[in-house]
Amino acid sequence: MVYYVRFLKPPKFHQEKKNAKLSRPQQKKSVFITALICITTDLGDDFLAEDVDLVATWAQRSPRETIDQISLKWQAGSRQLAISMGPYSIDHVSQHEAVFQIRTQTIPQDILGIDTTPLVISGCSAPFKWQSEPAEKLIQREFSMRSKSDPPLKIWEETGNSIARHIWDAALASILFLNQSISGTATAIPLLDQLLKPRGSALQAVELGAGCGIVGIALATMLDQCNVLLTDLPEVEKIVMRNIDEARLKPSSSVRYQNLDWDEPPPNLCSQPIDLILVSDCTYNADSLPTLVSVLDRLVRTSPDALILVALKRRHESEAIFFDLMKDAAFIAQQTTVPLPSQHDQSDTIELYCYRREHVDVS
Repeated sequence: MVYYVRFLKPPKFHQEKKNAKLSRPQQKKSVFITALICITTDLGDDFLAEDVDLVATWAQRSPRETIDQISLKWQAGSRQLAISMGPYSIDHVSQHEAVFQIRTQTIPQDILGIDTTPLVISGCSAPFKWQSEPAEKLIQREFSMRSKSDPPLKIWEETGNSIARHIWDAALASILFLNQSISGTATAIPLLDQLLKPRGSALQAVELGAGCGIVGIALATMLDQCNVLLTDLPEVEKIVMRNIDEARLKPSSSVRYQNLDWDEPPPNLCSQPIDLILVSDCTYNADSLPTLVSVLDRLVRTSPDALILVALKRRHESEAIFFDLMKDAAFIAQQTTVPLPSQHDQSDTIELYCYRREHVDVS
């Protein structure tokens, strides 16, 4: 499993109280940037158990320009790391709208690839100013893809405890696999490779349980002529719309969002036939699996040739119910796996299943 830098306390400018023993010039240089971070899993249930050298960078927001940076060390066994940069003068900090980035010292950028995905995913804060509140409780991930023609993939996620508004490992694996298919690298699922080849009409894709929208947005960033509909519960709408607004899509591709409760799907979710349905890390809650399969069944009834790409990381035995329900609904699958790095030079395995409907009467 990969690990994510998160802000337990977002960065802010902090002015130390005046000390009568200090000279006036020393008193004026009393502003620090403070933050509290951790390096944890997608669920936040485990912390990185390796020593890692980090770099904290204070940068001007726009145009992005480094103002200062310091080296840090995350030590195995840690649960958090306090950061303090400075001191700076008030005149200095008041000139800039700042952002604060944490990355590993040895990896200048996060490149998503089978052999290049980093163990520790870096992050950049939301902007903050002198004499204002701390930065929003958000962190932005920036990923480069192997294809030099694709713009960086920039995605905001929350730094708090809401799993609905976080990036999950299976989402990264989905992007890796889709990128392989789009770039022409042979994968274990020829049907998907064929679907993602250049075509005469736009590919119509729907993502269920999109969260912050990373998989669907990545698809429209990598693939020409691709229209993506992201769906999830209303609680994700604000952050997913932020990511859509800031996305750098292929000129002929588009992404939009629609709230969707699997228990109460609208009569006409999509106005035209669907080619691809994306499902990433949505099988962890066994109670929701019957409704998930019901929505998939409903979508494929109106689009019989649609493919369903499901990515998941097994977290408990109850997830096996999903496969039984899909079989009962006459879905058949091709299966493969995508490796992600894990600590101590190990690797983690994400399962991918490409489903299609058997051409039999299931009414």
